Parts: sequence; C-alpha cells; structure tokens
Amino acid sequence: MAGPSGWGYYLMHQQEMTADGRAIGILRYGKSFDDAAVYEEQAAAHFLLYEPRLFTRIRNDVIGVAFNWARAPLEGTRIEKNIELFYRLPLFPDVDTTLSYQSVIDPALTREVDHASVVSLRLRAVF
Repeated sequence: MAGPSGWGYYLMHQQEMTADGRAIGILRYGKSFDDAAVYEEQAAAHFLLYEPRLFTRIRNDVIGVAFNWARAPLEGTRIEKNIELFYRLPLFPDVDTTLSYQSVIDPALTREVDHASVVSLRLRAVF
C-alpha cells in the first residue's frame, strides 16, 4: 500500500449526445473516506468529440474539454478547479498520442500559487 487504508466510491455516467455516437458527455463524482486518497471529493464534466473533422479527417482521433473540481482532506487546503483541453490522434496502429493543456485554478496543496498551466504530451499503447 502506498498510503493509509480507507474506502470510497466513484460514480460515472456516460451519454452519447448524437445519433452517430461521435459526441459523448461524461459526468464523474468520487468521494474517499479516512484520508485514503489525495482528494476527499472530486467531480468532473467532460465533452468528447470523436473524429472532429477540424482541418482534415483522421480516423479515430478525438478532441475534448473537461472541467474538474477537487477538495483535499487536509486542513487549510483550497478547492482546486481545472479546465483541460486535449487532442488525441493515432500515430501507429495501437499507439496514440495526446496533446493536452490544463489550467489549474487555486491548486489545493499550496497557497503560494493561484494559477498554474500544464502542457503535456502523452503516448498511449493498447495491447
């Protein structure tokens, strides 16, 4: 174990928003108890658009936006909010890359920073 024992729950609802299934909405909520996780509560709303047809059509790419809210269990921490924009595209069969930008507002575990920007490039392999 990496931390204290405890328990929690996580709920998720995923809904197709168009008849062709390209637009997806996702709502998530989780709560932990007994300081079992970094965040005591988390909530999120996501919108995903598969094969968005931006400049050209790429099979199996996806663009998304998310709003996340989190509350840490430690005394004196702030409620953290985060907005994420991302684009995922296939590089090779079974290998995708994702370019992401996150705007973190009121990071929970520090009072010295009110805003942080995070840019990431991720590789994902499916096997």
